[in-house]
Amino acid sequence: MMPSSIKKKGLQFYSPFTLALEMAARPLLPKKPHILIACMMKSGSTFLAHALAAHSGLRRVRLTPAWGAREQELCELRLSRYNHSAYVAQHHIKHSEWTDELIARYRLTPIVLVRDLFDIVVSLRDHIRRENRIMTVAEISERHAALPDNDLEEVIVDLAIPWFVQFYVGWRSVPNARFVRFEEMIADPAATMMEILKAGGVATNPEACEDALAQISEKKNRFNKGVVGRGAHLSDANKERIKKLLMHYPEVHGDPYIKDMLAR
Repeated sequence: MMPSSIKKKGLQFYSPFTLALEMAARPLLPKKPHILIACMMKSGSTFLAHALAAHSGLRRVRLTPAWGAREQELCELRLSRYNHSAYVAQHHIKHSEWTDELIARYRLTPIVLVRDLFDIVVSLRDHIRRENRIMTVAEISERHAALPDNDLEEVIVDLAIPWFVQFYVGWRSVPNARFVRFEEMIADPAATMMEILKAGGVATNPEACEDALAQISEKKNRFNKGVVGRGAHLSDANKERIKKLLMHYPEVHGDPYIKDMLAR
């Protein structure tokens, strides 16, 4: 008889029969809050996910099979596995029809976290220098990582920022997606938490959000500088390159997020 699951070296493998039963049954279970933070890199998503998970009744989970340079597409096996839990998950994931299907099937609340693209370039530069050059949004080589700041920023604009532009344009077409700007989150993190939790069906109040923020402030979390306006010192040439990418999507030019960047 085939076992329902096998554990090996810390991993758990389920039999096809068990997985089929779980995938069939779990979407029928009572609705629990499932918050998906679809986020840009360097948008404060780890900070936000930690804060939400510190709130009573929520856990932080991973809905993608692995990290690294791969696109962080949702994994239905993991969605099925956690369908019985109230959770928050953060992923650098662009919108697609299949993602829409999974959002509906597993009743996710999509929260789209964005940040000023000029600021992202500078934060990505620091990330490459200090942490890791392996990322979802671009293939950055060792040679790139060793370039002077302005040249590395140019590489980031050319190779990585197109991903961010496509990310925004794609999620913008989703009627039930709630957009949160990094700048708003930094200005009032408790209010941002309240908005997201209420959208996700989680009972909350200002005191509970402040308590969660106090908990994570005492712990180490991957939050760079949390500074608005870091991209002000990008070269004019790199700023114009970003604006040129945005010009390919005239339908978004009236959005406040885009207008702020085009006006500089």
